[in-house]
Amino acid sequence: MEDREGRRTRTPKAEACCDELSDHQKIWIAQGDRRGTATETNIVQRQAALSIGVDQYFWLFSGSLRRSARRRSNLTAAPRPSAVLAGMDPNTIALWFAGFQALRLFARSSRSSQHSMGWTAVSAFVLLTGAVGWLRFRELAGYVTFGLTVLLIMLPGWAHGVSARALRRSQYVRAYRFSRVAALLHPFDGWRQLPRLFRAFELAQSGNTAEAETLLAELSRGDGSVAETARAHRLRILERWEEIKTLAERAGASALSRDPSLFALYLRALGELEESERLAEFMLSQEATLLAGEVLEPAFLYLFVYTGHVELARQVLTAASPRYDEETRDAWLSLASLHAGNFEQARQGFTRLHRSQSAVIRESAKRHLGILAQENSYQPPTARTAHIVTHFARVFANRQNLILNRPVRHSERRVTFSLVLLNALIYAWGSYPLLLTATSEDFGGRWAFFAPDILSGDWWRMFSYMFVHANWLHLVMNLLGLWALGPFVERAFGRVRFGLIYLLSGFTGSVVYLCLAWYRVGEPQALVGASGCIMGLLGATAAVMLRAWLKQRAPMAKQILLRLLVVVALQVTFDYNTPQVAGLAHALGLLGGFVAGLLLHEGVSARRSVQALA
Repeated sequence: MEDREGRRTRTPKAEACCDELSDHQKIWIAQGDRRGTATETNIVQRQAALSIGVDQYFWLFSGSLRRSARRRSNLTAAPRPSAVLAGMDPNTIALWFAGFQALRLFARSSRSSQHSMGWTAVSAFVLLTGAVGWLRFRELAGYVTFGLTVLLIMLPGWAHGVSARALRRSQYVRAYRFSRVAALLHPFDGWRQLPRLFRAFELAQSGNTAEAETLLAELSRGDGSVAETARAHRLRILERWEEIKTLAERAGASALSRDPSLFALYLRALGELEESERLAEFMLSQEATLLAGEVLEPAFLYLFVYTGHVELARQVLTAASPRYDEETRDAWLSLASLHAGNFEQARQGFTRLHRSQSAVIRESAKRHLGILAQENSYQPPTARTAHIVTHFARVFANRQNLILNRPVRHSERRVTFSLVLLNALIYAWGSYPLLLTATSEDFGGRWAFFAPDILSGDWWRMFSYMFVHANWLHLVMNLLGLWALGPFVERAFGRVRFGLIYLLSGFTGSVVYLCLAWYRVGEPQALVGASGCIMGLLGATAAVMLRAWLKQRAPMAKQILLRLLVVVALQVTFDYNTPQVAGLAHALGLLGGFVAGLLLHEGVSARRSVQALA
């Protein structure tokens, strides 16, 4: 309390406490009076400290010490966490996300050797819409651009990707259905003809070979990529492998690199014509094209099947996503057994497939049973071919370890799933009054990182802020990043180390921001969100790829590392131009995850032996 002249005085209770103290204790209290800190509460606490000991007193006096530190550094003038939560603008985040997707597509389609003028125009339209919107209707520009990106880029791209993967696995019904969706959303670049092409494949698979051949003959009239693909697949349905080989060799290696479908058919034609040595040599000469293109998975399968490596073929079939159906998988394994000299095992497999529902598989099984009925002799691959197979087996194993979105079992992403669920539940709890649209101010003010409150005793904010998100878009963006990077880091480091990297990445930002506030460097900031943790996972992934590149010189590791650097550059640009985002926390999380990834042991970059070759 203060007297009329503004001087601090003691209350009667404080005077009574002082009377019970010894002379040297009163001197200690008087020193506090001169500093202006000897309030009633402090005197009582100091008296208690002298009676119960220094260790126990620490917990009583630390609160007043931290409050005094906060007064000295003027931290109370900083913005409250609720103000920062209100400043998180979903419109800006949506605009940056949409712009990044459109810019990446524009760069890829503009330099593509294939006909991609449609994608170039679509991505340019989205970028132009975002730029005009930012100048004319800024408050809605992000939402409009995001909606266009989803409708014109993400949905057709997703549908086309599903269709392409189904095509490579002979799932023609699935390919036909999704190609119709893709053609409806993107009727350019020859996509309008793709449903008819896949419909022909479906007819041939069901046994309507004549009708399929007629449809393919109609599609082959022209000069586009669809016409070239239709001509090649018409020969595949008729099993004219020699003509496919001639067609591909006449087109040349450069044309094959631009047409993944013809490339894959040429590799299969070499295998069907018993030219496994030439198949291996051609794959080795075109390794760079294979690693950069879409034909690598079927190329692995054809090489391992037609050289008789059953176990390697099984690994390729198991790693495929989506997986091959059971009959298709059995057909390839039976063919691999035939080329491995296991004639009895091949005969049993083709006998089962002779009753398949697919007309193509039935005819193939009938033809190979006829071959097995004749007298056969096994000729093992040459030493040169065996060496090439060993090389590609290692390439396959290393790529499987480095694939970020490789299909994983539920047990391999258990911690990732738990973190996603925990973040979603906490957001639902904190945003309940606002119907899940945004986190309430009371909830954010209690759990967000805020240095003044931490110095006042709210130590839990050092960790709790990692699970608080400003609004639904903030949550979705972070959960997408967690779901994209989490399974790979969890598989690489294990569950415990993965959780440690996640928490340490966020805690790194907490410690640095707290130190900056304590030493009065800049204005204290309120932090919310798991962005620092996600950036830490990005840093840990970069550490794995860097170690894999240094140890193995794996081209895939270098490619992924360069892509991660582009993502970091875009994130830095976004942070610099968005004042609501704590860019320093992102950088600290990235650095913490990268250092942790270098220090902790992981099993991805280590060269693993291929057991199937033993």
